[in-house]
Amino acid sequence: MIALAIASAVSAPAFAATANVDVYGRMAFSLDYVDTNNLVGDGADVVTGRDNVSRFGLKGTEDLGNGLAAIWQIETALNTSTTGVGSLRNTFIGLSSKSLGTVILGRHDTPYKMATGSLDVFSDTAGDYNTIIGTTSAGTIYDNRAPQMVAYLSPTWTGFSFAAAYAETKNVEAGAGDNQQGFSTMAKYVNGPIFASLAYETFSGAAGGGSTATAETEAYKAGLGVKLGGFQLGAVYEIIDSDAAASANERDAYYANAMYSIGAFDLKAAYGMAKDGESAASTEMDFYAVGADYNLSKRTKLFGVYTSLANGNGTALSQSTTGYTAAAGQDVEIVSVGAVHTF
Repeated sequence: MIALAIASAVSAPAFAATANVDVYGRMAFSLDYVDTNNLVGDGADVVTGRDNVSRFGLKGTEDLGNGLAAIWQIETALNTSTTGVGSLRNTFIGLSSKSLGTVILGRHDTPYKMATGSLDVFSDTAGDYNTIIGTTSAGTIYDNRAPQMVAYLSPTWTGFSFAAAYAETKNVEAGAGDNQQGFSTMAKYVNGPIFASLAYETFSGAAGGGSTATAETEAYKAGLGVKLGGFQLGAVYEIIDSDAAASANERDAYYANAMYSIGAFDLKAAYGMAKDGESAASTEMDFYAVGADYNLSKRTKLFGVYTSLANGNGTALSQSTTGYTAAAGQDVEIVSVGAVHTF
């Protein structure tokens, strides 16, 4: 009896502490056929069991009274296709008020990334819109999450909300370099079938966004979406500028998609293009994807997608989530079929 009483006293706080913890995640794998059109070697391969951004997370809240709550989250990419340790995703602590908004500290999607994420109908697959959006010939330099961030997320007023974030990883006190810092903000309107958003982000001091010690970059983005019954349309326009001379990171991009839901099927198509930067070589990219989801339940689905990326002669990029890279000026074509389960 004494032993049981001691065991209960010791274990009770641990059980109480986990009462407000939610466990969640996403498991997603695919069988891919990839043709990188390389002129030397084997350009076409079948890849089995590729991880499509699987992740695992814990999150919780504590009611502090007077409408205030403490919030926290730990989320990691599983990276099950490799032997490496998964990288942290949105991981933060914060205070939240329904009337005043939320302040968070830690790693989180930037407001710039949040502004149009819901318009990506092929998110976390080979057809992900980051093949074009946020991407230049240097890779995906915008539309990311940032570490060491302090961010404010407003409440929603009749469909309107906004967010702003600042991060500084190093303060340069002397020398020719700029401070390593970034600023991101967005505003969006969601009401019934209409979605609209605007976003701005800037980086300096090699803190991100393709910036360097002496060259700042900035990006502007607008998104628009509409839903009419089972049919929805989305579009994104993006400008990325750089202070550096003859920078390939300076370019405009366009993206549009459509999805039609009928029964358990979601039929999808998307097209995007990025115009040339200022470098001598062509960095123009064209990208399209077609595919479908078959929803077995609210949490489990099968999917299939065909996607093609045409690189300019100064660009050697892959679809953003895959890592299948072509030689400069060559295309990447992917057929991907897989399954997703969320919990």
